[in-house]
Amino acid sequence: MENLEELKATFNKYLNNQLGKEEARQFLERMQSGSERETFLSLIDESLDGPFADQLLNRPELLALLNQSFAKVINTTIEVEPAEKPVRLWPRIVAGAVAVIALIAFGIYFFDYSKHIILTDPLVTQDLAPGKMGATLTLANGKKIKLAEALKGEIAQEAGISVIKLEDGELVYQIGNGNGDPNKINTLTTARGETYILTLPDKSKVWMNAASSLTYSASSEERSIKLEGEAYFQVAEDKAHPFIVESMGQKIKVLGTHFNVNAYMDEEKVTTTLLKGSVRVSAKAGSKILKPGNQSRVNENSISITPVDTECAVAWKNNKFLFENDDIQYIMRMIARWYDVNVVYKGEIPTEKFGGGVSRLDNVSQVLKILESTGGAHFKIEGRTIFVSK
Repeated sequence: MENLEELKATFNKYLNNQLGKEEARQFLERMQSGSERETFLSLIDESLDGPFADQLLNRPELLALLNQSFAKVINTTIEVEPAEKPVRLWPRIVAGAVAVIALIAFGIYFFDYSKHIILTDPLVTQDLAPGKMGATLTLANGKKIKLAEALKGEIAQEAGISVIKLEDGELVYQIGNGNGDPNKINTLTTARGETYILTLPDKSKVWMNAASSLTYSASSEERSIKLEGEAYFQVAEDKAHPFIVESMGQKIKVLGTHFNVNAYMDEEKVTTTLLKGSVRVSAKAGSKILKPGNQSRVNENSISITPVDTECAVAWKNNKFLFENDDIQYIMRMIARWYDVNVVYKGEIPTEKFGGGVSRLDNVSQVLKILESTGGAHFKIEGRTIFVSK
């Protein structure tokens, strides 16, 4: 057996493509053996902090091996308790120096390995691209405009207000003479697999998630909005004209603030998450005032307030999926909307809870591969259908 110095020299040759095909195969096999794991981690640690860091980042097959090695460590350090503890999408190793090495190395796998070798996996023989910028604008006269197909510049006039599509695709209502007409009602709708950004006549800005609909007037003074689905609001301050958002039996009243509303028909509750300012949420069950960092949860019979990590609530706006003790059905509903897919469960539905994150800009296979790497669920893609099994 090689001593440490000889093993280190072989490892460096491997990183620099100086081993023959058979030598490389044998070296990788050795790294997989349990007896070599500690030595392997030490070599990775040195490489990440040494002259061979770039070579390591460019070896996806080694990063894949890291995932396998760390999976063994994870399985000995985490007990999955479906009702309480989420399955993490990255390791939670707490053994001194091994923790540092493992977390750094697995982080590379999370953001690098998946991009390089994911397409060789049987899961992704069929793949689907992420959602994109797009929406349909319905004007007061009933005319529909598909914004992805519309040319940049002025696309319509509503009550003296110019409706403009900007260079980056954003839709802006630009006030001309007067304040518009509150009776001219417009609707902006995103299909599954679409997202959009809108600046309203009062200069409030709205980010719309997939499968959502926003109804509003072509007026800078009438600030009453109806929402189905999910949107993030950055409300322009106007004390004389409160900004009101109605969604699935609840009403939010604000003066100027930043908040997110999730009001999908297929979710059990409507959630409103406040990032800045103050809002009053009213529903059949009563009303509550939110402070920054609070989230209200409204269903038919109750309204409650809980402190939350606001980053998770607005992750979609920042092109991320962030999970925090979420079950697979909730996660798959998000994936279905964004990738415009159908989800079918085969056999028993996985009961594990998941925590972690992945980019919404990745193809669906990359998202599923990260989830599947935890062992909590398995996936198969057929056309625009994702089959989920335990």
